[in-house]
Amino acid sequence: MKDKPFGKHFIIDADDCLGELKERKHIQEFIDVLVSKLDMKKKGETVFEYFEDNDYNRERDIVEWSVVQIISLSSIVIHINEISRTLYLDVFTCGDLDELMVTLLLSEYFRPKKIKKQMITRDARKLN
Repeated sequence: MKDKPFGKHFIIDADDCLGELKERKHIQEFIDVLVSKLDMKKKGETVFEYFEDNDYNRERDIVEWSVVQIISLSSIVIHINEISRTLYLDVFTCGDLDELMVTLLLSEYFRPKKIKKQMITRDARKLN
């Protein structure tokens, strides 16, 4: 399997999200459904860190959730900004990854008006 890349890193930037961004339960449900649809297994609990609404954070546009889920074949990371209604999703896996499914699921849960996607092939073995 030398020709197969080590992994895939799928990145979505989502702007002007009309869906629920504040509720931890909603974000957890998205993570759980995504892990299931990727046919992965969660390793440990989902880590949630909330950066609260205060003058310092509001000035820097960082009133947000940062969420990390380790999965059997890597990780899922989400940063959600409540003020600008933006969302940043990273899915890194050594397994198969259905870009369309991830995009549609994110759209269903968070309803962004605009999305930018990027797939990066990861393989340190091919560095020169």
